[in-house]
This record gives sequence, C-alpha cells and structure tokens, in this order.
Amino acid sequence: MQNERWQRWRAPSIGARLTLLYTVMALLAVALFAGVTNWSLSTNFKREHVRFLQSKVAELRTDLEEAHGDPHALIAEIANETDESRFRQYQARVLDANGKVLGETKGMTTLLPLALFPPAGRSPRVIELRARSRVYALTTVRLGDGEGAPPVHLQFALDVSRDDALLTDFHRALALAFLLLIPLLALTGHWIAARALSPLRRISAGTRAITPADLSTRLPLSPPWPSELHELVQVFNAMLARIEEAFSRLSRFSADLAHELRTPLGNLSGEIEVCLMRHRSAEDYRSALESGLEECRRLNVLIENLLFMAHAEHAEHALRCESFDAAQACAWVVAQLAPGAKARGVTIEVEGAASLHADPLLFRQAVANLLTNAIRHSPQHSEIRIEVRSDQDGATIVQIRDHGEGIEAAHLPHLFDRFYQVDAARRRDPGQGTGLGLSIVKTIVDLHGGSVEIRSMPGVETTALLRFPPSARVAQGSVPRPTSIDDDITSR
Repeated sequence: MQNERWQRWRAPSIGARLTLLYTVMALLAVALFAGVTNWSLSTNFKREHVRFLQSKVAELRTDLEEAHGDPHALIAEIANETDESRFRQYQARVLDANGKVLGETKGMTTLLPLALFPPAGRSPRVIELRARSRVYALTTVRLGDGEGAPPVHLQFALDVSRDDALLTDFHRALALAFLLLIPLLALTGHWIAARALSPLRRISAGTRAITPADLSTRLPLSPPWPSELHELVQVFNAMLARIEEAFSRLSRFSADLAHELRTPLGNLSGEIEVCLMRHRSAEDYRSALESGLEECRRLNVLIENLLFMAHAEHAEHALRCESFDAAQACAWVVAQLAPGAKARGVTIEVEGAASLHADPLLFRQAVANLLTNAIRHSPQHSEIRIEVRSDQDGATIVQIRDHGEGIEAAHLPHLFDRFYQVDAARRRDPGQGTGLGLSIVKTIVDLHGGSVEIRSMPGVETTALLRFPPSARVAQGSVPRPTSIDDDITSR
C-alpha cells in the first residue's frame, strides 16, 4: 500500500498535472501583472515627487534672485508656506556655505535633523526616509551661485506619506488577492481538467465493456470526439477489429485442428480396438501396425507443417537464400511428381527461364504443393503448364495452369486460410495429406517478400501465380522446413 501511494505521488494523474500547471501559470500571470502595476505606480510616484521638488526649488530660486541673494527673503517665504499649515506638504531648511542653519520650518530640527539629508552636489540626489510614521523624500540643493552673494544650501523634505500608504494598501490587496486566487484557481483548474479529460473516462468506460466473450463491441464515434482523440478512437477500434479477426481465426483453426487430429487418432484407435477384440494372425497384426504407422506419419506431417508456419511468422527467422535457375528447380519438382502424374495420364510442361534469389528448398516446396494440387484435380489425359519468366521490375513469376474443375469466386479470398475447405461436408481420401498446402505456400512466399494469387474459371482452368521480388528479404536465424514435399491442398 505504501509503495502504491509513493508511486502515485511520484507519478500524479494528468488531471492533477493540468490543475497544477493551470494554477501556477495563472498565478504567474497575475504576479507579472501585479509586478508591472506596482513598478508603474512606484515609478510614477517618484517621478511626480521629483517634478514637485524641481518646481518648488525653481520657485525658491526665483525668490532668492528677486531678493538679490538675501537668504532671509527665502526663509520668510518658506515660513509663510509651511509654518501656518497644519498638514505641511513640505519642510525646508536654509544653510549657509559653512553649514550653519539660517532658518527652517518650525520643528524641523526635531523631526528631520541635518545629518539625515544627502550632501549637496552638481546633480541633487533624492532619498526616501521614514520618520515618526511619516515618509519623506529628502534632497539638498545649492542656490545663489554666480549672483554676487554667498551661496546657500537648501534642505528640502517632501511629505510622501500618502503615496506610500497607497502603495502599502496596494501591496496588501495583492497579497489578499493571491491568498484568495490560489484556491479559486485550483478549483477552476480542477474543473477545467475534469471537463477536458472526460473523453478519456468515456474511453475507459467503453473499454471495460469489451470482454473476450464479446469482441464485437466498438467505441462509439458519436458524440464527436475531440480532434486529439478522434484518431486514437479509430485506431483503437481498428485494433479491436484485428483482435476479433485473430480470435475468430484462432477459434476456427482450433476447431479445424481438432477435426484433423480426431480423424487419424480415431482411425488408429479403432484399428487397435478391432485387433484386440480377438486373437489375430501375424499378418493381421502387421497390417494393423502398418495402417497405424501411416496415421502416425500423417500426424507427424501435420505437426511439422504447423510448426513450420508458426516459426515462419516471426521476422527473426531467416532464409538460406542463393541464386539459382527457377526453371531448373521447377523441372526437379516435376521429376519428383512425375510418377503420380503419369498414373493419372497428366503431362507437365515447363517453359521459360529466369534467375531467382531465394531459398531453393522452400521454393521447391511451394511449387510442389501447387503442382500436387493441380495434378490431383486435373482430369485424365490433360496437361499442366508451368511458365517461368521475369517481369519488367526484375521479379520472378512462376505460373502453374491446369484444366481441372476450378474454384468458385466466393472461395478464392479464403483459399490460403489454414484447413479451409470449399465443401466442408466433403471427406478427404485416406491417402491425402494434412490440408495445409496453400497455407504453407502463402507462408513461404511471404517469407521472401513476394505474393501468391490464384485465379480460376470453374470448369475451364485454374492458374496459380507466384511472384518473388528481385532480392529476397533475409533476417537472422533459421526457418524449419516442412516435412512433406507433396502435402495436399484441401481448398479445392
């Protein structure tokens, strides 16, 4: 339990991340706005303070000039503007060149001693000072230069307490706003994230309804999904369709495999039971053993071919490819199957020539499976023609054409399915194989990156086309070989 909580803490939900991100970004935006506003107010206040100081100093300089440099006229003007005022906007002190106080606003020494003011310079400096719950802007200005009278220093203190209080109230309002905005933004972010993630909850609810017993359920496409999830839903539905098809094929394959195994096992079991019912002669026992051995061989072929297709479906297996003459390989297959074809009065002709880079054993196996099928379904005294050629892309084409009974068009798309039969009620002859011939052909061609196609006109002819690309795909590993070279094809 502790581990799960730790994992959840380390990997918070998308909703929590969105909420946190929204809250942080909103607070940063508000903080940026508040910072810019505070800077603008503070700058404007200071600019106004400086402007007032400059204008007042200009007035006092004018008064001093009109009094021909007499500092007492300046002191009188200052006293007139500040002594009688209960709420003084400013206070001032006049000093001679030696720093002796010539005059000042009443009570200024107690509140603002001389040492608090900055020294006079070419460019007067303004500083802020808090004294007895009041805030002042202080500066020192030199007056009376170049007028024949000795210069004086003017210490000027502007009361900016009201502006400072306004900024303080603004800061408090910002702090309170932040305290209120944090939970408000968190709740708003949670609501927005919940609304944004509601389609994901719909997907979760839809997927919970999908079970192995019912893979036909799909995620609904209405109401419309957000554009970011629309493609995801389509891909998910396509994946479900592939899984459903795979399950369906697996179920059919399991049923067909059980049927294929039941027949030889039933034959074997029946023959053994008949032999054991009473004492038999040595010849009877030998005949029963030979029949049982034949059924065992058939089971072995079935298992080996299934293993071949299962291993070949993995891309890590490889082909032992080499360059060879495709026509010669077809001729070798014809020579192997010639006795069976001769017994049915079927002639086989090979024409054309082409070089092929492929696995020769697997190539012969594919041709043998198709040719065995053509022989089995060709009428007596007919001809099978094998044509080998290269197309304009350099691919090798092998075409096998017979004049047998043909296949209905409805069955052509399913011919390469394992154990697929055109007539499910039909039973194969005992001498026939496992019914995996076309599946093996398709697997071999796929391993080489090629294609196989069967065209048929019922009652006229059937043509099988094998196409091998100029260079076969080679991977790492090895591919097991099918056991039987003349495995039958039960699709026809």
